Amino acid sequence: MVRTAFVFTTLLTLVAQGFAGAPAWVFGRDTVLSGPIEVPENTTCTIKPGVTVRFSGYFKFVVHGLLIAEGSADKPITFTCVGRPRGSMEAPCWYGIMVMGQKAEGLFRHCRFEGAFRNLAWESRPVFDSCEFVGNRCGLYCAKNAVAHVKNCGFYRNMCGITADFADPLLLDNVISDNTIGIYLQTGTRLVLGKNIVTHNRTDIRTEPSLKGDTGASAMRNLWERMDQLQ
Repeated sequence: MVRTAFVFTTLLTLVAQGFAGAPAWVFGRDTVLSGPIEVPENTTCTIKPGVTVRFSGYFKFVVHGLLIAEGSADKPITFTCVGRPRGSMEAPCWYGIMVMGQKAEGLFRHCRFEGAFRNLAWESRPVFDSCEFVGNRCGLYCAKNAVAHVKNCGFYRNMCGITADFADPLLLDNVISDNTIGIYLQTGTRLVLGKNIVTHNRTDIRTEPSLKGDTGASAMRNLWERMDQLQ
């Protein structure tokens, strides 16, 4: 457990340093995006504390470079849609944040993600610290060897809280509750776990039927069963 926490802290530090000498974008005030946006490789985009980013349509926010969205407890950063009430359970109204590729980095602290189809980590190692995922189709989807570091986050009222598909997310001290599916483990998934609370979802843990013969997947299911008994 000590080693796991160290990995998280070290990655957080490295991401926060950014790309030296890289082009920089800054969102310093509330912003409405009326089209898709992409942060290219070797470019840093920073979103300041307290800023709300609203999407006026079903658009993607794609990160191939570095996105730093570092809010605070009293000044969180919010990603949502124009006109969407806070906490709404309406259908998704924007596509989501997509941290794409081995060169992509993301640092999200005290952020709230609402109304997205899915927020995606693909081959990347984004950090989510003290964030909320509410009313999304998929709060966080980790795929293609992504190693998302997710700590002290809340996943509430999503169709699926966290999905892992050929990915190895690190989950520490999160609350995953009131979702249709809490955690969906698809093919080739290996989780690294701290003490998470996974409860009061319609289905807390779902695994692919094809994983029945996978001893690692069976061990993972047993681990979750033991965790549930300890709650």
